[in-house]
Amino acid sequence: RDGLICAVAQLLFARDTAKVAALFGELMLLPEAVLRDAPTRVKLEMALAGAADRLLVYEPGAALPEIRFDALVGEAARIAPAFAFELPPYFLNNARALASLEGLARSVDPNFSIVSSIYPFALTTLLADKSGSPLLRRTLDDLATDPETGRLSLGRMRRLVAQLAELSRRSKARVYRDILGTRGGRRLAWQWARQQMTRGAGRAVQWVREHLALPAPSVA
Repeated sequence: RDGLICAVAQLLFARDTAKVAALFGELMLLPEAVLRDAPTRVKLEMALAGAADRLLVYEPGAALPEIRFDALVGEAARIAPAFAFELPPYFLNNARALASLEGLARSVDPNFSIVSSIYPFALTTLLADKSGSPLLRRTLDDLATDPETGRLSLGRMRRLVAQLAELSRRSKARVYRDILGTRGGRRLAWQWARQQMTRGAGRAVQWVREHLALPAPSVA
């Protein structure tokens, strides 16, 4: 379950197919030994990126892409032989069930989106961190971190809040309060505060050196 939640979050928020590929062990799709083989890992990431292009449909102004669940089984069958993995029954059954449920719901409400229900559940599970799962914590940190700087990104965290607010039809202020009431939210808040204090201290030291011409401290 944790692996599936993390895969949904990585795919829909960050579209990070490399991180999704890394979860194939958790999803019982490939042995970890196979994933540790660098050439195989690169090929898998490329195959997943191609599948994402075909499966994710981005509508103008939408908070999230739609997933073509009707094509999901076919894409999985296309990738599976190249990497010699077998799709477990739960995967095929869930994909077919989601496609059927979405079709039935849209016969009543043409605007229904099952992704809009799955994605908030994935994010709230990551934030709640009820099980203390290292995998859930790493995924939440990944979503909130700028991959180029390796630092927590205020922009990415604001984007998470904006998505949750839009999908849950709550105000951003309410979403902020709810997030800070979760274990994962409080942990991110403390990490952000420490990061800002560290950066502030670094700027202060640099200013003193520049304006008072102090030498850099020697390293013993």
